[in-house]
Order: sequence, then C-alpha cells, then structure tokens
Amino acid sequence: MSQSPSQRGVPAKGQGAPDAAPGEPPCAELKANSEKCVKERGEEACKELLEAYHSCLQALGKI
Repeated sequence: MSQSPSQRGVPAKGQGAPDAAPGEPPCAELKANSEKCVKERGEEACKELLEAYHSCLQALGKI
C-alpha cells in the first residue's frame, strides 16, 4: 500500500518549512529522508520528497 506524503515526512502544501528539533537545522529531516530514498529507490521514485526538500529551502530563502 502506498503512503500519503504526510506519512513519508513530506509537509502538506501550504505548510512551509517543517518544525525542526532544537539544534537541528530546518529541512534536515527532509534532506535525510530524500537522500535515503534516492540511495534506496532512485531519484525518479523520490520526486515528491525531493520537491518537498527544495520547497523547504525556498521557504527559508536558501535557494
């Protein structure tokens, strides 16, 4: 069964940057999840996670 984006750590549209744990840089969890996904499944299979990570960075003005 397929997981919804929120179950995979992808923020819902309009949420902006996810809350980071104290001392953890914003978007760190999305970055780790997307890198793990790409290693295990390949970039094409992880498009949603990669887009969520890039959206997080954009929300912070990093890209």
